[in-house]
Parts: sequence; structure tokens; C-alpha cells
Amino acid sequence: MARAAAYAWLALVLAFILAPAGFVVFDSFNAATSFPSPFEGATLHWYAALAEHPEFLSSAWTSVELAVLAASIATVAGFLAAWGLAGGRIPGRDAITTTLMGPLLVPELVVGLAILQIVGALHLSLGLPVLVAAHAVFVLPIALRLSLSGFAAFDLALEEAARDLGARRWQVLWHVTLPLLRPSVTAGFVLSAVLSFVNLPLSMFLTTAQTSTLPVIAFAYMESRIDPMIAAVATLVMLVAAAIAVLIDRVLRIRLTE
Repeated sequence: MARAAAYAWLALVLAFILAPAGFVVFDSFNAATSFPSPFEGATLHWYAALAEHPEFLSSAWTSVELAVLAASIATVAGFLAAWGLAGGRIPGRDAITTTLMGPLLVPELVVGLAILQIVGALHLSLGLPVLVAAHAVFVLPIALRLSLSGFAAFDLALEEAARDLGARRWQVLWHVTLPLLRPSVTAGFVLSAVLSFVNLPLSMFLTTAQTSTLPVIAFAYMESRIDPMIAAVATLVMLVAAAIAVLIDRVLRIRLTE
């Protein structure tokens, strides 16, 4: 009875989490001309209609490039910071950790406006480098937190043993530390990339006509009209995200939940 109740409760939780995504996928095949609306028949029209809006594809590539670059910077910086914080007796360790986690405590609109003011004060031009820097700062706490979680279960004596056996610092990092923390580092990169890809508030302040991201283009499209084509775009994004998760789990054999 207890096990059945637990499974029933888990099913309800999963249904609550996945139901919105399911409705979006379902509506992407709706023949209706507004979104959301009652189902009027199955169609692939809205997927075909994407061909008439090349700005969605170009902005998607921009979002991918931005997400990969920002996540890479944040993952490397977060891992190195976690390595130092976990492996050494640093004065003010908790204060440093709290400071690095600061972007999570500030609303994204405030961060975007602040970065825009800094860019203006330094007389910099808006473009991909500014976007990458802003998104890297935004997702850094995620990568740092996951790396710190990995180090919490990491035995630092393994590094000491490798150094006692003659390994250099970089050899210890490459052959001992990174392989054991690969799930945490990979999870940090993937989650950082996803959060960067779907981010709207930061990008709204910092994009240009040449660097508009997919969320910005989708938001601009919905300002004039809302139809199931937006659901088709969201469905394709979810499919790509699911494919990447399966690739990492089944092909690369990296469990993101470890």
C-alpha cells in the first residue's frame, strides 16, 4: 500500500511538471490560428510555416553559439573556483562563495540594466562578446554550485597520493580530479547552456539586430500575434534538448543526475 501510494504520488508530481510541456507539443499540431485555443484538427502547417521565418533559425544559431561560449567560460571558471575553495584553506572562504553566487540573488532585469550601464560607461559596442560575458556571469553560480557538490563527495587524499607518486599539478588535475568530477562538471555545463539559451531578460538589454537570440525573436513575434507556430518552435527546442540529454547519457555514458 505504501509503495503504491508513493508511485501514485510520483506519477502526480511528474504529470504536474510535464503537463505544460505536453500541452505545448499538442498545440503545435493544432490547425487553429490562435494560441491557445480548442483543438480544431491535426496539421503540420505551423512547422512548415517556420520556413517563412528565417529569423527563427538564424536567432537559434546565435543562441546556440552564445550558450556554448557562455557555458564553457562559466564551467571552467566555476570548476577552478570550486577546486580552490574545496582544496585549500582560504581566508573568507564562505564570503567568497557567497559573492560568487551573488548573480542568483539579483533579478535578471537588474543585472541586464546594470551591464548595459557599464557598457555605456566604458563606451563599448553591443555585440556577441558583451552577450557572452553577461551570460557567463549569470550562469557562473550554477556551474560553481554543481562543481562544489562534486567536490563535497571527492576524496582530496587521491590528489595527495598522485602528487606523492610524482605527478605534477596539471597531471593530477587532468588524470585524477577531472575524470572523477566529470558528471558534476558536465551537468554544470549542460544546465548553464540551457539557462543561457532560454534567457530573455539579459538578452533584451544587450542584443542587437545581428545578435538577437531565439527568446528575443519569439518575444517580439508574440507582441504582434500569438499562434501555434510559437508552440512549434518550443517543441523543436524541447526535442533538441532531449536528444542532447540522451546523447550524453547513452553515448557518452555520463549520468547528469549523479
